[in-house]
Amino acid sequence: MSRFAYALRAGTALAGIGGMALFAAPAMAQDQDDAAQQGAGSEIVVTGSRIARPDLQASTPVAVVTAERIQQTGASNIQDVLATLPAVGQNVSRTSSNFSNTGNGTATVNLRNLGSSRTLVLIDGRRSLGIAGSSAVDVNNIPTDLIERIDVVTGGASAVYGSEAIAGVVNFVLKNDFQGLRVRAQNTLSDKGDAARQYVSITGGQNFGGGRGNVTANFSYDNDHGLPSRNRSFSSTDIPNRSSYAAQGLFDVSNVKTQSAFSPTSGRTFTFDGANNLKGYESPNIDGYNRNGDRLLSVPVERYQGAVLAHYDFSDAFKLYAQGQYTRTNSNASLEPSAIANTGAGAALNFDGSAYAGIPISSPYVPAAVRAAAIANGVNVIQFRRRSNDIFSRSNQNERDFYRGVIGAKGQFTAGTNWSYDIYYEHSESRDHTTAQSIYTPNYGAALNNEIGPDGQVRCSDAAARAAGCVPMNIFGFNTVSAAAAQFLQKYTGPTRNVTLIDGNTVQLVNGTNVAYDYLAKVNQDVVSGSINGDLFSLWGGPIAISFGGEYRHEKSTEIFDPFTQAGLSAGNQITNTQGSFNVKEGFFEVVAPIVEDRPGLHYLGLEGAARYADYSTVGGVWSFKGGATFAPTADIRFRGVYSRATRAPNIGELYSSLSQTFPAIKDLCDRGAGKGDGAPVGAANPACSNIPGTSAGSFVYSTAQIQGIDGLLGGNPNLREETADTLTAGAVITPTFFKNFSMTVDYYTIKVKNAIGIIGQQVSVEQCINTGNPLFCNNVVRDSSGFITRVNALNLNTGSFLVSGIDVEARYAIPVGASRFDFNVQYNHRLKQQQTPFPGGPVQNELGQADCYSCGRLGSGFKDKAVANVTFSAPKFQLNYRMDYMGPLTDNLGDEDAQRISAYFYHNLQGKIIVGGKQQMELYAGVNNLLDTKPPVFGDTNTVTWPGTQTVANTYDLYGRMLYVGATFKF
Repeated sequence: MSRFAYALRAGTALAGIGGMALFAAPAMAQDQDDAAQQGAGSEIVVTGSRIARPDLQASTPVAVVTAERIQQTGASNIQDVLATLPAVGQNVSRTSSNFSNTGNGTATVNLRNLGSSRTLVLIDGRRSLGIAGSSAVDVNNIPTDLIERIDVVTGGASAVYGSEAIAGVVNFVLKNDFQGLRVRAQNTLSDKGDAARQYVSITGGQNFGGGRGNVTANFSYDNDHGLPSRNRSFSSTDIPNRSSYAAQGLFDVSNVKTQSAFSPTSGRTFTFDGANNLKGYESPNIDGYNRNGDRLLSVPVERYQGAVLAHYDFSDAFKLYAQGQYTRTNSNASLEPSAIANTGAGAALNFDGSAYAGIPISSPYVPAAVRAAAIANGVNVIQFRRRSNDIFSRSNQNERDFYRGVIGAKGQFTAGTNWSYDIYYEHSESRDHTTAQSIYTPNYGAALNNEIGPDGQVRCSDAAARAAGCVPMNIFGFNTVSAAAAQFLQKYTGPTRNVTLIDGNTVQLVNGTNVAYDYLAKVNQDVVSGSINGDLFSLWGGPIAISFGGEYRHEKSTEIFDPFTQAGLSAGNQITNTQGSFNVKEGFFEVVAPIVEDRPGLHYLGLEGAARYADYSTVGGVWSFKGGATFAPTADIRFRGVYSRATRAPNIGELYSSLSQTFPAIKDLCDRGAGKGDGAPVGAANPACSNIPGTSAGSFVYSTAQIQGIDGLLGGNPNLREETADTLTAGAVITPTFFKNFSMTVDYYTIKVKNAIGIIGQQVSVEQCINTGNPLFCNNVVRDSSGFITRVNALNLNTGSFLVSGIDVEARYAIPVGASRFDFNVQYNHRLKQQQTPFPGGPVQNELGQADCYSCGRLGSGFKDKAVANVTFSAPKFQLNYRMDYMGPLTDNLGDEDAQRISAYFYHNLQGKIIVGGKQQMELYAGVNNLLDTKPPVFGDTNTVTWPGTQTVANTYDLYGRMLYVGATFKF
């Protein structure tokens, strides 16, 4: 146990709790005497400040998660521990990333629901590397058993640590002075026999040089097997309907200009039964595909981790330290086979790359009854939808490598003084390689256009396709595609050529290349930082302490896609490469001034402040600052408050992310055909449309082809500016001397983010441009010389604002019972506001009491109330811990008259531990999470809150059910 943790636990030290909200449990009773021998009152650098203070009187609330609390959760992944904190919002995790193109199983931290890119993650007070193109950190790279404690500062901390600290800071403090050997092994399994997890960790440390040096090393292996959607009743099938993209195919002979296609009641749509007999299409739930049979509730994540920390004190003036870390993470997604049609994103194309109209009725593979129906309806092509079960798998595989190294020196300038320095160099890098099968979509159309050749055999109709090795394909029925046809689809056999991309660059397609989704991302970060700390004069309290220094940081990120993804010629979204870098030079200053201490009628009065100037190569110079005060009239109560101006510079992805093409369903308010296309009645002219240069309101009547041809570009914007945030925290720390072993903190917070980086919805841009003429919207809308919209872009802009506020309460109480004790700890958050405004003057989107949604832009689940409570009984050889997690009621969609209400959720968790032995000891523990097997709320897959494959708000509620675990720890 650290001195820091003990100082906050011991009843005699409660008056010094200052700014700390402790999420901790006591050590075993026999450990307390050992901890006491370490001494209380040592100077500690509390996260949120660079100044070491013996009294822990921080003005900013800090939640502390101890190593013991981590083990009591039974979690091998540290994200699961942080997720229980009321201040932590919804994160990217194993249960919400199955449908990610990259980064499956990534684990991020999101304070106050302001986004992971606005939460700064530190390792021992130093920056950690972000995910490619982002500043969000994958905490999979933090070795769980090497964590001494986690400090969580909620509120702006940019003045101390720099950009990204708008919502707060999560600092992982590692064990750097370990002595001995500790081995821990744990096995986890659901009560249904699935979702298995194995974890093994070895930590060893040795002092040397007469105690002046230490080397600590850790190796761990963590294997989370994931969880298929089909293994849980709430997610085993698509709700309410299966997909109409069936494995056996769906074929329609409607005239798409005048008739609805793929309708069960039209009599013009055909499919096949299980014996491959042709039949009429009845409904998705009868003839469709159950996608959840292939999807995952939780992706598997396998981690290998190694870390070494060393230091040697040559003297008080020169102490050398170093750290090295490596993590290999393997993960994969599991998705249903790709849906292919003759229209839409990833659709089949003709061999020359043009749009594919449909299967010609002359193809010899067309069933006679389908051909006859087409002829009778006056069409010569067949629309189709089919899943690619017998062709290729789009489920991806991830391999991620993370490296981090630190070397530094610190010490006192002169022996016996309080002036010290700390300087270090840090290098971090990561590599993310993601692959999946795919197809060359022009080959798909070529393989469907067939005829009978001179030899009486079926062949591809296009002579150029035949020359390229085209293999005719039959998609009518289950498993009808030959292996040769599937292989042809997955290889580019055309001439080597260059293709011009949507961003103006070119990419080369090489003859004979296998067509596969391939993503390679590399990120590099270098940091040089130095600081000087010292004491000045005293007023009526302790000495005024200052810290100042500078930092240089350089980051580079590249994301490279395969040429077919870049060209938009494979079965997926078109995405081009992202490459970018920046550097920043920063200077910072901090002061803590105890004005008065221990005077009659005034226990403590102190002021503090900090300022930071950063010069970015991208946005130029930005300032961050903070000011705060602490006032304690008596030792029983302490009032505190901090105001800060925080900043966040745009990250590489926001500035330089690749352009991707979309085909949004846009309705032009000037279209007198009301967006209905060919043959639509002409409505009244919109007078506002006459303001469009070179046109008049009466000229707007779109054809179907024009409507379908409207595209849009998504991507970064190198002209972005920094975000700013005004944050305020104010509260009280209550440590009554007349009520021993009790403490409570109450803090109000508010965070207002301005110039938030985001996009304006494409339909919003069209409507607001016509109604207001504001360039903010009109610059996104591209019209041709006749006034018709051809493109609507949605590039990143500094356009939005966020506002969150609430009240945090934390209470602790300890009751000694002989050699044992009970400890009670409650953390509670009452949220007052969670809202965002998409653009200046736009509608305020209130999200308080509303659930998060899948890919629709909400900040997160806006719980009005969220809490965690721990009760721990500790005896000399036994410990029992009970934890309850509470999440208040929500609604799926505020303002919807058919809104579905989600009741409050309680999760109950239990762990017991026994100790065998003395100095060389063994701890045996067992536990259960979600004791009552509480199921998540269930929604249809068309509800915005539903994550694909889960039928629920997957990033908010527990998807596993009752989880059991057993483990053992050996200490030598």
